[in-house]
Amino acid sequence: MRYVDFGGSGDLHSVEADQVVSAIERACESDLRTALRLVARYSAYWWSHGLQDEAAAAAERVLSMLGRTVPVGLDEEYLLAVIHGAASAEQEQVELAEQIVLATTGPFRYSVTVLLWSLVFGPFESADVVEEVLERNESGDAWTRAAVELCRGYPGLTSAAPDDAAQALRTALGRFRMLEDAWGTFLALSALRHTVNEPLDLTTEALALAEQLGLDEETGVLLCQRGDLYRALGKLEDARDDYSQALDISERADLPETAAAALLGLARTARRCGNLPTARAHLSAVLALPELEDAHFEALHELAALNASEASA
Repeated sequence: MRYVDFGGSGDLHSVEADQVVSAIERACESDLRTALRLVARYSAYWWSHGLQDEAAAAAERVLSMLGRTVPVGLDEEYLLAVIHGAASAEQEQVELAEQIVLATTGPFRYSVTVLLWSLVFGPFESADVVEEVLERNESGDAWTRAAVELCRGYPGLTSAAPDDAAQALRTALGRFRMLEDAWGTFLALSALRHTVNEPLDLTTEALALAEQLGLDEETGVLLCQRGDLYRALGKLEDARDDYSQALDISERADLPETAAAALLGLARTARRCGNLPTARAHLSAVLALPELEDAHFEALHELAALNASEASA
């Protein structure tokens, strides 16, 4: 099987996505070093296409066989495996990964490592440690440098002031656009839109990239959020279209939280249009979804507003 080193968010080229995990399974039976390299090399592909579960499954398989042994010369590959399998990794494996990060003196060899480490382990590190890792990677390749600015812009990861964080996100966005990297651009847009007063255009651009990358969950969330923006602007037909698309995605991809958000949006839009029976039907559908306490609370609040509207009619 041929494979390529995806420093950024490249495609699989001649290798089909559903062959990757089976290739790693075969490698685990004969050559753990190759299996570990494959996990590292497909890291960006998995994350850029919303396949974190696949990444976790592959990493857990390799880590279960490696245990606490870091193969010579494959420190960063081991780190990436622990990042993917963080939810089930042994504490000793997590500690080994932390030691690898602290012992690395220059930029990581894989472009995506600094981003994934920042997303998974960065929130549990001090701002000083995160900034030290980011500074170390400023001498990396173009994708890494863009990722460093992206991480600097994420709230809470570093001690950057809000204005400096927003500027870092703008810098990251410009760099990822120059690289024509869809995933990096999507991540930068998704973060940057929370820093502006009128996020509709940025949300629409992020949504188009989420659809291009096949990110069902992110697409559904963005459709609901854009629907909220349209509803606030009084563009009720546009809002209804977005919520309806999000509901379709949630049913196809089994995303109950997205379904609840879409149904709540449809209910609020229907109430704004004066269609109270339709609004009530959507809210009843939310309450029928299991184990979504926050959504149920919102639906009950909307029902109270609906009842008040009917009483005053």
